[in-house]
Amino acid sequence: MFKVSSKFSNNLSLAIAIFFFVGCVVAAFLMPTVTNMFIDTPDNIGDRGSITQAGRIFVHIVAYVLLAIVTLADILSIALLLRIRKGEVFTEKSVSFIRGISWSCIFLCIAFALLGVYFQLALIMAFLALFLGVCLRVVKNVIEEATVIKGENDLTV
Repeated sequence: MFKVSSKFSNNLSLAIAIFFFVGCVVAAFLMPTVTNMFIDTPDNIGDRGSITQAGRIFVHIVAYVLLAIVTLADILSIALLLRIRKGEVFTEKSVSFIRGISWSCIFLCIAFALLGVYFQLALIMAFLALFLGVCLRVVKNVIEEATVIKGENDLTV
């Protein structure tokens, strides 16, 4: 399997996260157009022709909430990657960043579930966001336990 150095991997992840942040900023300006496109696009799953003006406003609000949550998770990811670059992995601050990212995924689940009223495929996204949030909670618990063990080892030396 293809293997790269951890420094290159961290730099690549950081570059992707920064690129993604720029994409989130651009998406903030394009959101009304993109949201209207999704609302107006017919599909074979549901009838969105009956979405009222209040429903359109609801979809726009939820779309911006989704974007805000994703942007927050991306910022936390960038902060975590910068800490990893400095070698500050097993610290309470790093654990809190992972915790924040996992909660962001759980909040994404809720927001996508709300969109499920009009977009049935959003329910699949809600399930995936919840699954990712649970996986990140497990990783957070592992890193948190490793942080405790590292702290104990640092005291015994």
